[in-house]
Amino acid sequence: MRRILYTIGFSLVLGSSFSCISSSSEDPLAALLTSPPVVSSVTPQIGTPAQNNANATYSATEVVIKGENFGLEPIVRFNDIVASITLNTGTELYTKVPDGTFSGFITVSKSGGSCLPNSKTGVNCAGMEYFIDCYAVTNKQYGAEIELKQGQSISVEFDGNETKAFHTDTLLATRSLTIGCESVVTVRVFDRSCQATDYVLQNDPIIPFPAGVATQFYITAESATCSLVL
Repeated sequence: MRRILYTIGFSLVLGSSFSCISSSSEDPLAALLTSPPVVSSVTPQIGTPAQNNANATYSATEVVIKGENFGLEPIVRFNDIVASITLNTGTELYTKVPDGTFSGFITVSKSGGSCLPNSKTGVNCAGMEYFIDCYAVTNKQYGAEIELKQGQSISVEFDGNETKAFHTDTLLATRSLTIGCESVVTVRVFDRSCQATDYVLQNDPIIPFPAGVATQFYITAESATCSLVL
């Protein structure tokens, strides 16, 4: 009887030890393989792709993504554009805003994962909203941006050879900016990826703006009063 009890007790101890070893060795591996990444912060959350416009060159914004469970080979995307990762510490990913990026989402997906289009979610995917600002990188050198809303008309005073910064609201349809001014004007219009088109020394230009985008632009004029209609 004593031998039978000893055998039963040894079996229970051995089984319990094996169960603990198995559980402790499987949990981290299961988390590594099956748990989705977590994005806790994106710094900064506003930036620009590289700008190489006439008389204005700016580097792409460096971005740090903090979180956990990124895996060994994560993929960072700005919308659908893959960005290179310069450093992966396990809890931080270092990257830069790639060319062609526009406002939307920055996402991290693990190997084998995928993110839904125009979304920060998916399979083994996490992310946050990210905003492209073509003007902020200049440290607001022309002062605060003036907002021009669709269907609105405003009058702006220019003092000497002065440049002012503007932005529209998000346009519901394609519209044209009409500028009426007492002097010739130079207008720089940024597309959603911060590449500029310049309209140099124009008389009362009419400039098309695309739908679905909040367009940023500069106007340079001599001492004059200019009307802007969108």
